[in-house]
Amino acid sequence: MNTPERPATIPAGLEYAARRHGERIAYIEGERRLTWRELRDRAREAAAGLVASGFEKGDRAAICAENSIDWIVAYHATAMAGGAAALVYFDLKPREIEEQVRRPDCRVLFASRPVVQKLGLPPAERTVLLGEGGGGMEGLPTLAALAAGADEASRRRLEARAVSPEDLAAVIYTSGTTGGAKGVMLTHRNFMANAHAVLATLDVGAGDSVLLVLPLHHALPFMATVLLPGLVGAHFIIENDLRRIRDRLQEHRPTIFFGVPALYELMYRNLLARAESEGRLQTLLAWQARSRAIKRLTGLNLGPLLFRRVHKALGGRLRFLVSGGAALKPQTALDFFSLGLPLLQGWGMTEASPAIAVQRFSRARFLLTRYYERHAGSVGQPLPGIEVRLADVPEKEIFVAQGGEGEVLVRGENVFAGYWLAEEETLQAKRDGWLRTGDLARIDAAGNIYLTGRSKYVIVLDSGEKVHPDEVEENLAESDLIEDVCVVGRGARGKTHVAAVVYGSVEAARLRAEQGGFSLDEASLRRLVEAEVDRLGRRLAAYKRVAQVELADGPLPKTPLQKVARGRIAERYDFDFEKWLASGS
Repeated sequence: MNTPERPATIPAGLEYAARRHGERIAYIEGERRLTWRELRDRAREAAAGLVASGFEKGDRAAICAENSIDWIVAYHATAMAGGAAALVYFDLKPREIEEQVRRPDCRVLFASRPVVQKLGLPPAERTVLLGEGGGGMEGLPTLAALAAGADEASRRRLEARAVSPEDLAAVIYTSGTTGGAKGVMLTHRNFMANAHAVLATLDVGAGDSVLLVLPLHHALPFMATVLLPGLVGAHFIIENDLRRIRDRLQEHRPTIFFGVPALYELMYRNLLARAESEGRLQTLLAWQARSRAIKRLTGLNLGPLLFRRVHKALGGRLRFLVSGGAALKPQTALDFFSLGLPLLQGWGMTEASPAIAVQRFSRARFLLTRYYERHAGSVGQPLPGIEVRLADVPEKEIFVAQGGEGEVLVRGENVFAGYWLAEEETLQAKRDGWLRTGDLARIDAAGNIYLTGRSKYVIVLDSGEKVHPDEVEENLAESDLIEDVCVVGRGARGKTHVAAVVYGSVEAARLRAEQGGFSLDEASLRRLVEAEVDRLGRRLAAYKRVAQVELADGPLPKTPLQKVARGRIAERYDFDFEKWLASGS
């Protein structure tokens, strides 16, 4: 892959894209097409409109809307004007949106019509509508109207407004798995260092087409969609509706796909469901078994030949898929591998801009060896320019010298500037230049990182044994009876034991009751789930087995990336059988 120049700021990166790839398509949204030159020009006019409205260097603007070309233009306009954007999830409650807009004192809010309707009174001095074409609402200007407010004076002031690598580029809120979201401050240097490191690792080029379905307020899709493609001239297809993924794959035939584990699990389940509806499920599973056996014996991956129909359904041009945002189950990766689809796992966090490590892709290695099967549980090696080391966690009695496991510390230009108005939390997260990720891992001799869990959630038993919830959850999640699960430590009679909060699958429970010839009620459901937890627990060491099952009558609370929000798991659950039944309809 050609090494691109190294623009040091996001506006410089867009200018580079307009010069180098000006006539290439940058983004596709429905029938809309936008080239890199058109994107630069529209963003520049909108930035001049911001300047004309009194937006100063260092000001903040919030973006709260569904993915769209307008979203991307609004971000680049803010950055060109010397400002930083607070990226806010459009599906939050009005009170949460208002708090995240007001916390960094945003002067401008870029919002979609549904967000404005939900908010009522906008929490910023000025609101600009996104995705409205030529018509606004309730007297609020559209992005086009903002750009129309530019004049020669504002264009000159914009031209003179220099953006530095040290300037704040964005405030991105953590997903809040532990409760309240923190505002992560990321500079242009942070983002561009990370973008260049990713491009030095993943083979992405001008001929690539990437399908985007992840919301842009998250660091991973933001970096992958807004920053990466312009440096190499790739283009992105924007789609907000998960139900249309298959249609977009067939229509645009992308070469790369970015997703989260929950999305890949859904894609695989849909593949099996479609095969079953067409009467091909047993044939598909039989050929998958053959594919795995051939791979195990010879190292050859015959998936692209055996599953041409599957590849065609995904567009027929996918070179590789990338998973991030949460831990990918090794079995999910292996399922995709057996179909001839390289599903690479990466790892990062918002505070690292966000990518820290990713599996490298080699087509020859994928097709001719068992390398990826042997490393299915790894998130790969650190990106260039990023240092990683393991540290002891004394409060959890975890010492690297004893078991090779420790908390991952990260250092590099990608590490964040700090949390917005949270100096104490910043000092806790960054020590001596090292970012404390809170993730536990082991690192092999080749530098491959194997995540084992979060340090704060390790359950320390009275015996001194340590239980990683992720390991137990991954084991339990293999059951079709268990829809959601969160493993926690519970105290009873002065002792700590392993407990599992389980939301059972209504469909699977009904099927088992039908097959077993018994009626489904709360008692029989509890017996089913406890028996399943006990059966699967026999695979684990005795001290890791679940001693208490708590049934939830609805899906467990999730983050926008569909991770279980552990910090919002209740201390106890009162189960309502009828409510649970209704949740499955």
